[in-house]
This record gives sequence, C-alpha cells and structure tokens, in this order.
Amino acid sequence: MKDMVTRQEWFTARELAEAVSRRGLAGYPKSERNFRALAERQGWNEGLLARKRAGRGGGMEYHFSALPTDLQAALAGSEAKTCVVHAMNAQALREERQLDALRAAHQPKHAVGAREARAEITRAIDAFAVAKGQGRAWAIRAFLEAQNVHLARIAASEKIADHQPVTPAEAKLLQRPDPMVEGFGVTADTILTANARARGGIAKLSERSLWRWFQARDAGAVVALAPAPTKTVDPIPAGFAGFLKHYAIGTKPDATEALSEYLKTDPPEHLRLTISQVRYVLRNKLNDIERNVGREGLLTLRSRMAYIERSTENLLPTTVYTADGKTFDAEIADPRSRLPMRPELTSILDVATRKCVGIAVSRKENVIAVTEALRRACENHGIPAMFYTDRGAGYKNKTFDTEASGLMARLSITKMHALPYNSQAKGIIERFNKTVWNPLSKRFPTYIGADMDKEASQFAHRKTRRDIKEFGESRLLMPWEEFLDTCERAVAEYNDRPHSALPRFEDPETGTLRHMSPNEAWAAHVRDGFEALLPDPGEIDDLFRPYEVRVVRRGLVEWNRNTFFHERLEAYHGVRVLVGYDDNQAEHVWVREIADDGEPGPLICVARFGGNRTDFIPRTLQDKVERDRLEGRKKRVQAKLRDIEAEAAAPLIVERPVEPVANFIREPQAPEAVRANVPLNAAKKPRFASDLDLALWAIEHPGEASDGQMRILRDCMNQPTSVEYFRSSGVDLDALAKLLRGAA
Repeated sequence: MKDMVTRQEWFTARELAEAVSRRGLAGYPKSERNFRALAERQGWNEGLLARKRAGRGGGMEYHFSALPTDLQAALAGSEAKTCVVHAMNAQALREERQLDALRAAHQPKHAVGAREARAEITRAIDAFAVAKGQGRAWAIRAFLEAQNVHLARIAASEKIADHQPVTPAEAKLLQRPDPMVEGFGVTADTILTANARARGGIAKLSERSLWRWFQARDAGAVVALAPAPTKTVDPIPAGFAGFLKHYAIGTKPDATEALSEYLKTDPPEHLRLTISQVRYVLRNKLNDIERNVGREGLLTLRSRMAYIERSTENLLPTTVYTADGKTFDAEIADPRSRLPMRPELTSILDVATRKCVGIAVSRKENVIAVTEALRRACENHGIPAMFYTDRGAGYKNKTFDTEASGLMARLSITKMHALPYNSQAKGIIERFNKTVWNPLSKRFPTYIGADMDKEASQFAHRKTRRDIKEFGESRLLMPWEEFLDTCERAVAEYNDRPHSALPRFEDPETGTLRHMSPNEAWAAHVRDGFEALLPDPGEIDDLFRPYEVRVVRRGLVEWNRNTFFHERLEAYHGVRVLVGYDDNQAEHVWVREIADDGEPGPLICVARFGGNRTDFIPRTLQDKVERDRLEGRKKRVQAKLRDIEAEAAAPLIVERPVEPVANFIREPQAPEAVRANVPLNAAKKPRFASDLDLALWAIEHPGEASDGQMRILRDCMNQPTSVEYFRSSGVDLDALAKLLRGAA
C-alpha cells in the first residue's frame, strides 16, 4: 500500500533506547548513553552490520539483523503499529475527502461557481510564482498590483465610453496589455465570481482574502474554497412528522386534505402547521424520494432511485439464457374452439448477444411451454450454463428442480431466480417483450392494450362475439397456425435488427457506424472461435423428457392416475424407478433404473398404457357369435316380411246385403263446387330431407328461402358439429354466411 511506511533497517542508540522504553523490554538500558556502552561491550561497532551515522553529530547506526532476537521482535512490533496508524490516518483522510465531496455536491450553484473561480485564481498565482522563480508572497503582491492596473484600465475605458477626456497616463495605460490577463490569465468575470459578495459588477480582492484562500485550500483541498452559507438553514417544523402520518399514505391525499385531517387531531399549539409551512417543506426541504415515501410502494420508488447496471461484456453466447412469459395483448382464435383467447408467449434470450433463441406459444405459461421453448433454444443454439428466470410456477417446479431427474440436473444447467418484485433485474427480457410483442399486438384489430381507442375496442369485441354466435367463428380473430407464423417472423426481424446494447461497427455495405444486430453479434463470436455445446440428436427427446420416481407393482408403473405395463418390469417389483413421459405420446412411458448417484440409469423398457389387458373372450370367437346373432336376426325379419306380403295378397271379403235407408234420415248433400283462382304453373314448395339439402338449395336459390328456413340455417351455423359437417360435405361456408348476413 502507498500509505504504509517503508521498513527501517538501521537504528541509532537513541532509537533503540526509545523502543526499549516504549515496549517495556527488560534487560536493556533505557538511555542512549548506556545503550552505546552496551553496544561497545558486545562488539556491535565492529563488522559490516554497523556504520557511521550521516549528518552532524556522528555516532553509530546498527543494522536490524545484528540486534538480539527479542530486540528485533520489539522493533518489528513498533513498526507494525506505526504502519497500522499510518493506514488508519490515510483511511480517515480518504473518508474526510469523500465527505467533502458529498458536501460539495450539495452546495448551491453560486457557491460552486465561487469555489471554482477561487481555485483558478490560486492556481494562477502559484503558476506565476513558479514561472518567475519567486515565492508565493511575491506572487500575491504582483497579483494585487496587476489588479490595480486592471481596475485603472476599466475606469479609463468608461471615461472614453462617456466621451470624457483622459489623462496622458491613462491613455498610455490603455495602450499597454492588461497585466491581469497577460500575466495571470484571470479575467474580470473570474474575479467577480470569486468575490461572492461583490456588488455593482466590479470586484477587488484584498491580500487578506487571497492568503485566507491559500490557507483553506492547503488545509482542506479545493472543496474548502467554497464560501460559507450566508444564513443558517431553517429546521423542519416539529409538527411535520405528525402531518406525514396523514400525508404519506397510499391514497395520496393532497397537502390541504392531509393538513385538515392532522389538525382534527387537535395537536398542541407549537405543533400546529399552516398550509404555507407544509408546502414550503415539501417543495424545498424534501427530495423527490422523501416526498413519495409511504405514498408509493417500493416497486414504484425504485424507478426514482439509483441503480447498478450489470455488464455483459465478458459473457459468451450460451453462458446465460434469460426467459420470461408475456400474455399477448390481442385476441386470436383458439385452435380447438375458435373462441377468442389471449395466448401466452414464452421467450428465451441469450444475454451476451440479445438474440432470441427460443419461443413457445401456449394457452398459459406452464412447465410444458417453458420446456418447449428451452428445448428449441438448446437444440438450435446450444445448452446454456445458467438459466435466469423469475419465480413463476412455469420455472420453479419439480420437473426442473428435482435433484436427480430434474431437467436442469440432466442438462447440467445452473438455474438462478430473480428476487420477487424486482423486474428491473430482468430488464433484458422485459425490453424484448416491449420492443417485439407489444408492437406486434398493435397490428391486430383485436388489440386490447391500455392505449387502444375505447370505441374501436368495443366495436371489435362486439363484432367477434356476434360473428361467433351466428357463424361459430370470426374473421377478425387470426387463426392459430397463422399466428405462429407471425410470431416466428417477428422474432426473425428482431434478430436481424441493430440493437443499441451491442457494440458498434462499420457497416460493410453503407460504410456508416451502427450497432450490431443479435445475429451479427452471435456470428462475431463464432468467428472468434466460439463453439456452442449442442445436445446429441439421438438424445434430445430423452434429455427433455420429464422423469418422476415411481415404485413398480407387479409389472405396472403408475403415472397421472394411469397404469403402464411391460413384462420386463416384473423383475423390478417393489423397486424405485424413474418414469419419463411425453405429453405428445401419452400412450407410452419410458422406465429407467436409478443409478447409485441418483442420476437416471439404463433404460428398462417402454411401458404401454393398458399393456396387461386382454379380451374377455378370444377375438375370433367374439366375431363368430356376433355374426351368428346377426344372421338369426335377419332370418326372423325375413320371415316376418313374408307374412306381411301374404296378408296383403289375399284379402278377406265378407258379403252383406244392402238395406234401404229410413225415410227420416236425410242423405248428405254433395258440397257445392267453388272455383279456386290458382295459377296453372304454380310450383310446389320444395321439401328437404336434411339440413344439408336445405343449405345447398339456399345457396343455389338466394332470396327464395323463407324466414323459418333461414332461422334453421342460422342455428346450424352456430353449432360447431354442423359447421364441420357442412364443410366436409362440400358446402361453401363463406357463401352461406354471406347469405345469412344479407337476410339478417
């Protein structure tokens, strides 16, 4: 350390006597005279380890190595103590300078200007003294003489400006160069600023002031040159603490309301405040953070506080991946129901290059979506050394964190979580969400962000709901497959766009300096020798397959309340194994042994769902008895049909004589014919065997369907099964929907 003193090697008799007295060492004399006698008796003056002391007085000096061991230890202890004292003094000096810097930072603007001007004048005087080879006192007197000449020149110049005559001496003075500017390089404005009490635009420094400035600068550095405050700072009123109990609350009342509530508590007279006092303290005594403590939470206050910026200059690609999920700010069509939904976007970025290396789109942020995004990132760009995420359920779970079978352990990835409610620590991924997903969502007519026009949002909402009610889907909702392609294009555009956090370079095409894009930054690392750690293609599926510990029971393992069987598991009855599963292949599970270190061991088998199930009777026998039953039923129906036909072919007729009708019974009168005005070419109304026939006829004959028939078709379009049936049968759904809209 520079503050540590250099170790002393030669000592005089006086220094040795003082060290013995100071340390209380027994067996040695305490005076210089007796110590010289001791050195003479023991022969210390002879040899190369003793020498004549330089300077007046003479005497001998003795080397440290020539002294007895106990005396060496006493001297070493004294030196160590001296070093510690010097170090403590140096530390105290540094701390005092830091305090001075803090005091200087809080000085008013006029005090800072006066301090800098005084420092400039003192440096100019010292430089003039060195240039002339004289002392400081001589240079100060020369400065005062130059100041007098300078003031005389100003007075003569004012006479000329007022058209007054000047004396020959004044005219000669104006012809010579200004000694203040030429000799010291100090202007009138500098002197005016240094003399903080100057009035009228003209300042004159006294010899006493200059000596006082030099003394302050030599004792307390440049900070001490600032003028002392002209008045004491007014303290904050005693009742202000009670006022803050009603002001510093989350509802954010204004000062008038808070003061009214405070005065309702009837404080003592010396604690009562006026609105002028309150506003003065809030405006002049408290900084922005102090004014909002209690009125805002810690998260909001952090946006006003200083922060530490993390540097990514020393990172390589794949060193750190950061991930986060975001709910898309627009509605799209659900892939199954085609109803409106807001998908969840999981993004993974490489911190070193800011490149988006993986995304996943899902209904909600869960472990499946995160695993899919991480799989894409590792498969295409490399396995990261660290995975930095928040504490959401999609990142903090057994699938990731299990010690033996977790995804992080099998990929040898170190996972690190950000602190709760500390989104500032994830600024890289938050900026990606803001610059990619937010602008993308604004391209959709179903955007529902805070800055969306209220009327436009209501129109889109009503339109989509009305279309779904009538037709089962809406054209305003982007289909799922098209949305996936849109997200991929947005990520590709981001990776090719210059990023302000990346280094600048000269564009080979335009010749201008610009920032690198994430793809260019990644390529630059590859040119420098970087090589990503990619997983083996044959192990990708198994590496990203979640595993859980299960116990084998009679050849069966259980997962998700389902049982899976394989013959090889019979030998593992009662043994703990690892069961891996894939949500896209739910009919199988992968069963592995557990190694001694807890890691996944060799593959035992691929167990199948319901693998130990068999038919109640042989399949061939079941087919035979079902065919026999069918043939018997057909024979019975044919016999019954023959009986019906026989009855129809030979009807039974019973003969009965005709008897006359009684006279008192009137025979019915034949109805009188009425002429009906029916056109001869009137067509019969068509009849339809099914809704499909009705739909096909309505498309071919627009405008001829009745209201009841249109109502039937509208009900069919509101049923997903009917819509799918129409589509598979070749019905033009767009033409039918247009027809229904025109009839509405």
